[in-house]
Amino acid sequence: MELLVIKDGTVIDGTGRPAFGADVVVEGDKIAFVGRVDNAVDARVINVQDLAISPGFIDFHSHADAALLEDGWARPKVLQGVTTEVIGNCGFSLSPVTEDSLPQLKAYVAPILGTWPEGLCPQDATGYFEELKKRGTTVNVVSYVGHSTVRLAVMGMANRAANSEELEAMARHVARAMKQGCKGLSSGLLYPPGCYAPTEELIYLSRVVGRYGGIYVSHVRDESDGVLEAVAEALTIGRQAGVPVHVSHLKACGPRNWPKIAQALEMFDRARQEGQDVTWDTYPYTAGSTTGASLLPPWALEEGVTSLPQRLQREPLRAAIKEAWRKGIPGWDNMVGSLGFDRLVINAVSQPFNRPFAGYSIAQIAQARGISPEDALLDLLATEGGHLAIETYHASEDTLGAILAHPITMIGSDGIYSGSLAHPRLCGTFPRVLGRYVREQKVLTWEQSVAKMTCLPAQRLHLAGRGCVRVGYFADLVLFDPSSIGDRATFTHPYLPPRGIKGVIVNGEVTVWEGQITGRRPGRIL
Repeated sequence: MELLVIKDGTVIDGTGRPAFGADVVVEGDKIAFVGRVDNAVDARVINVQDLAISPGFIDFHSHADAALLEDGWARPKVLQGVTTEVIGNCGFSLSPVTEDSLPQLKAYVAPILGTWPEGLCPQDATGYFEELKKRGTTVNVVSYVGHSTVRLAVMGMANRAANSEELEAMARHVARAMKQGCKGLSSGLLYPPGCYAPTEELIYLSRVVGRYGGIYVSHVRDESDGVLEAVAEALTIGRQAGVPVHVSHLKACGPRNWPKIAQALEMFDRARQEGQDVTWDTYPYTAGSTTGASLLPPWALEEGVTSLPQRLQREPLRAAIKEAWRKGIPGWDNMVGSLGFDRLVINAVSQPFNRPFAGYSIAQIAQARGISPEDALLDLLATEGGHLAIETYHASEDTLGAILAHPITMIGSDGIYSGSLAHPRLCGTFPRVLGRYVREQKVLTWEQSVAKMTCLPAQRLHLAGRGCVRVGYFADLVLFDPSSIGDRATFTHPYLPPRGIKGVIVNGEVTVWEGQITGRRPGRIL
């Protein structure tokens, strides 16, 4: 078995302790030695003087579920140093799927997960995992089971509480997924049908997850005016179900809500002091991206998104939606109301005649067309259905810096596969943290930032032997230049690869070298 010796690097080992100079020896898929190697006999030697050696980055919030099946190279992620992707987020996983639920699921998740793999209809997690193994991938994969996917398989788009039989059917799906290797239950309470679930349903299903040592992960019900109430709901679910809680992409949308970030962090700190196991993640951008359909009030999607184009031709429905945007609905994340039309920008469409609008705000489109912003957005939804993706300019550098600086915060890209104008976080998240928020702004140290991307998420998900540069651990490694690492992806050129990544190693095999994918697919299901 050939030894790989990585010589003269600066090891940032993922634990948060100070960086140190060392050589790293890889034998097979494991790290065999960390220290100084004087004579590397019968070994391949890589000299990395002036480079950092860190554990491979773990993308704690990925939406690559479908993309990994379409393109196992995981190009957007592996080129930025990601060696493990955590999928099944925001309530949407690719299993369990039924023939009845498939059309609605495909239509709704298209702006998030991208193209649905042809012929795919996995009835359970094993079906998805086996398909992924058959095709192969450059990265390791961890998955949750999505609450919305489960609910859709059992109840369709019904806007009501589940009855006892339906609740038991959902519990069976969740238990089966956990037995087959999923790490927890994710919810997306902004999106139908997840938003139709009462808190009690989520507590009941989280208790099932708890029996298998899993966690409850949530895109909370409201990230705008009601963000504090939504955080409180997530904490309540964790306490009453007796499971760890993780809040996805922590944010408070719109200037009037920015002060609530400090309050949310105080709530988390207080819960942790009282013994509750709670963590959270963020991405290093002040703008986000989501489905256009998520801007609609929940009741407008009771029939799903496949019939949305026809239904939005009806003037009474349009008038009711406009009223909801103006006045809001208790418990609903009204992003139109909290952000305004000038902070909502089109970034993906499917219809050729709508392509000129990509990159422009709803306010700009309305002005160009001489109509109201409400009608401009409704017209786009009427022609695009579930295929419309929106950029949301929701945060400030101050609030983002406060979240990043907290010692418990982890990093997740939340990268979505929405087409030619995808959010740059898909290709730039991890180098951006290191370049912008470590080297340039000094919000974090190198050691703190690497820990947030490696050891902390590995511990959170109980990924044994991952997340640290340590003897006996799996050789998931990134070699990068601290003086140059940074993101290059922008909203106009979102697929530009980062700079400063010399090499990426997954399970002992070099998958990226000097910006090129080597052709190896050593990724595993974790």
